[in-house]
Amino acid sequence: MGACAAIRELLSAYLDGELTQQDGQKVAVHLEDCPACREVYEDFRRLRADIKRLEWPGPDETQWSRLMAGLTFKVTRGLGWLLWVGGLVILAAYGAYEFLRDFSFRSVERVGVLALILGLVVLLWTVLAERIAALPKDRYKDIEK
Repeated sequence: MGACAAIRELLSAYLDGELTQQDGQKVAVHLEDCPACREVYEDFRRLRADIKRLEWPGPDETQWSRLMAGLTFKVTRGLGWLLWVGGLVILAAYGAYEFLRDFSFRSVERVGVLALILGLVVLLWTVLAERIAALPKDRYKDIEK
């Protein structure tokens, strides 16, 4: 791949300020020396400025109603899941407490139920730990929806 082709692949990131200092300097030096790449860069810059000046129409009344209905369903669905899982956790914790307190169960039943509960806790913990570990690496966390 030629120098110009490599630089042109970096132009959009250069314009957005996303390059490392070293790559940014490489692009800047190349743009000073190469009129063809400088013209492509200027085209990108003008296009970006034109796009920023555009006014986007808001949703009409029908679209707005659909958006709000969808939002309502998402919120109530999330609340429903939260209540369901919360109730399930409370009942599971209370059941585990009573199960451990009551000695009328055989040890095989105790071990089986404890294995199920422990497996659920381990699965939930690994999902939570995975999500927390992925947060700093999330490339899309600062993007507005």
